[in-house]
Amino acid sequence: MENAEKKPIGQIVAEKYPAWGVFENYKIDFYNGGKRTLEEAAKESNIDVQTLLSEIENAHDDKSEGDTNFNSWDPGVLSEYIVKNYHRKADKQIQIVKPALEKACNEHGEQHPELKEIQSFFGQVAGWLAMHQKKEELILFPYIRKMADAKKNNKAFVRPPATKSVENPVDMLMHEHTNQAAALRKIGNMTGEYKAPGYADNSLKETLNILKEMEVDLHKHIHLENNILFPKALKLDKELV
Repeated sequence: MENAEKKPIGQIVAEKYPAWGVFENYKIDFYNGGKRTLEEAAKESNIDVQTLLSEIENAHDDKSEGDTNFNSWDPGVLSEYIVKNYHRKADKQIQIVKPALEKACNEHGEQHPELKEIQSFFGQVAGWLAMHQKKEELILFPYIRKMADAKKNNKAFVRPPATKSVENPVDMLMHEHTNQAAALRKIGNMTGEYKAPGYADNSLKETLNILKEMEVDLHKHIHLENNILFPKALKLDKELV
């Protein structure tokens, strides 16, 4: 990867998707903070940039995710992939975590009030995620698919009424992405990095594992939007004016 030290880390992951795991392991924000260069990110995290480069070069595809060259995908197809593989998965995770936290609070909440704090905060976060995903599914993603179809099939594109550009919804959703990542990070801190306490039964242990998985999924989900889908949408929007 030529001159990778000077490349934005979001671009690095866009060009070589398996690199996300390297940044995740070092807790480097490649999803919301993807505009920083590799050199800047390494310095901020006090990590040798050559170490990062070596690990990025050696990162390989997880075959279970199929074709991960998302940067080459049509933006309409990518938006559908995000809904299917991240929105619907988050919905299912929330439906598992909510009753499991309620059960844990009923059984251990009196002795461990931190469980009630986690339950209350997760309820808020779940609501924010649901609203955010609906905005994407009902407003932005259909708009992106219409633009992609117009571009691909050389068709005239007519903006929806009262819509000036895709820029404002993208800015709003990216701001929400920052808040979402911070909220799930707070849950990680509240749970002691998802470590099961001594009194935890299998249900609570599995719940903590799902919460950890949710945070990692959110990072990958945000990356696909912030660093690939949204830039493609903004470019399309300008081309079709």
